[in-house]
Amino acid sequence: MNYVEIFQTALTALRANLMRTALTMLGIIIGITSVILIISLAQGATAAITNQISSFGTNLIFITPGGGNRNGPPIPTNTLTYEDALEIGELPYASAVTPLISRQYQIVADGLTTNASVQGVSEGYMTVQSVTMDKGDFISLDDVNGLSRVAVLGSKVAGDLFGEGFDPVGETVIINSKPFRVVGVTVVKGGVGIGGNPDESVYIPVTTAQTILMGQNFVQNIQIDAGSPDQVEPLQNEINQLLLDRHKITDENLKDFRIETSQQFLSTLGTITNLLTAMLAGIAAISLVVGGIGIMNIMLVTVTERTKEIGLLKAIGAKRKDILVQFLIESVVLTLSGGAVGIVLGISLSFLITTFMLHVPFVFQISSVLLAVGVSTLVGVTFGVYPAQRAARLSPIDALRYE
Repeated sequence: MNYVEIFQTALTALRANLMRTALTMLGIIIGITSVILIISLAQGATAAITNQISSFGTNLIFITPGGGNRNGPPIPTNTLTYEDALEIGELPYASAVTPLISRQYQIVADGLTTNASVQGVSEGYMTVQSVTMDKGDFISLDDVNGLSRVAVLGSKVAGDLFGEGFDPVGETVIINSKPFRVVGVTVVKGGVGIGGNPDESVYIPVTTAQTILMGQNFVQNIQIDAGSPDQVEPLQNEINQLLLDRHKITDENLKDFRIETSQQFLSTLGTITNLLTAMLAGIAAISLVVGGIGIMNIMLVTVTERTKEIGLLKAIGAKRKDILVQFLIESVVLTLSGGAVGIVLGISLSFLITTFMLHVPFVFQISSVLLAVGVSTLVGVTFGVYPAQRAARLSPIDALRYE
């Protein structure tokens, strides 16, 4: 018996009971679909977050309060000040600097209300966070120095309060019972930025936020644009030394601030998402094992049902190897067929979910398909070996006499 005949015999046996074949493939289909879907969704979410962070630039430095020695006393988290930001702005490589202080407030205008993140920033925020204006102007240095009661509205806030298409520049909004004059509206940006969704934010001068609105003399973080990637590290070192001197700290382990860069954020994000993807894909792969066990059970039943057929094949000259290969082919065809259906379903569902539900990039990598095909073949061979060996070892006389 040649391999073509063995393959045709295996296909004939599978077609003889299509319902059983389909149900046997179901576990593999679900497993392959789950693995491809999880990998694609994780990669899409990672791409969306990475694009969002990258849109702010790869030259950014973020300073947050806190730090110190984990085994020592807790470090206060209200140690960064507006004056710190001003001093950092004097460093040679600092092309733009902004402190940030934010709090959630209800915004009122003409009897309409909406909730928004009110962020106290300086004029440098526009450069650091790549803010683009749709109408009017952003906060100026004069606004910051003069504690002006002016506000720049995110696109969604402007739409909620004044309606789509209306120019609110010159209008008044009420924040925590205090009036602010609208001087600008930002372009729709989407996503999540530092401090929240920029479209759902309101920007006011940081000095006004500290003195008039929030009543605090510290800031939540300081953000710096280094201008170019090769200036990030030297600027980071200069900032570290400057703040140590300003805060009168002599022991690095007791410093009351942390300095991180956008590249560090991206690196940490990549590590976390890779670990989560591997973990979730491993969980989804359990269904492949379950599907393989199902295939083994069905193949064992098939061997029992076809005992006489096996005896007849051996009686007319089929060798043990021929019987072994035939049942292995049946097992592999089952898993590869299920894998093919799973690949189509996985890619289709990934595209639909990422595009129309999560609104993140659809990421497809051929490696996930190759992985699915490889796993399908491995499952088919692994779980098909025992039933195939059992069939191959049957004595032709005993098989022909089996009832």
